[in-house]
Amino acid sequence: MSKIAILSHESVAAELSLLGQWADLRGHTVERFFREQTWESQDLLAADLIIILGSPNSVSTGYEHPTSVREIELVKSRFETDKPFFGICYGSQVMARALGGEVERREVKNIGFKQIDIHSPDFNEGGWALWHEDFIIPESINSIPGVEILGTDAQAAIAFRKGNAWAVQFHPEVDGDALGRMVETIGVPPEKWGPVADAMKADDAGHRERAFALFDRVLSST
Repeated sequence: MSKIAILSHESVAAELSLLGQWADLRGHTVERFFREQTWESQDLLAADLIIILGSPNSVSTGYEHPTSVREIELVKSRFETDKPFFGICYGSQVMARALGGEVERREVKNIGFKQIDIHSPDFNEGGWALWHEDFIIPESINSIPGVEILGTDAQAAIAFRKGNAWAVQFHPEVDGDALGRMVETIGVPPEKWGPVADAMKADDAGHRERAFALFDRVLSST
């Protein structure tokens, strides 16, 4: 049994969905930390796995949210340990910045439940849910020693790792229903997220299996 520390917002992109189901099934304990509340880096660093979830905040050039600096420093501190880290969506962008990489905002968002260009056997083939307007520039992290780009889409780094630190731009933590609730919370109308959620639901069992396998891989990477 492992202790997992999860940093997220209190309501936006905070639902654990498949991630919570996986933790319960595997017997892991989860401790939640929220951006809207006081949290201490040492409390998260003590966990066996740190996960940073999505956010409407940004770390992209010209749009940096004031609170992002603290999360970037947290990930830098995690790099100094042998314990796993997992950044999801905004969390992946935080990790990219912690590595010294670049994140830029684009006019056209990358949205859909689709297969990405996988460069690694660490990810099972199949659909993953993408919903982002900030893009990690692959060239900005590709030359960093120890960094492996594991998947790309829309000319962005979608999955990458450095040692025991992993990051994915897509959302393995949610199923179709939870994805709908997540994006509706930030004001996206159902007619826009509905097709993505429906595609996820049509592959519910496959997506769940891929997500669980990825969570297992990240936690066992030590």
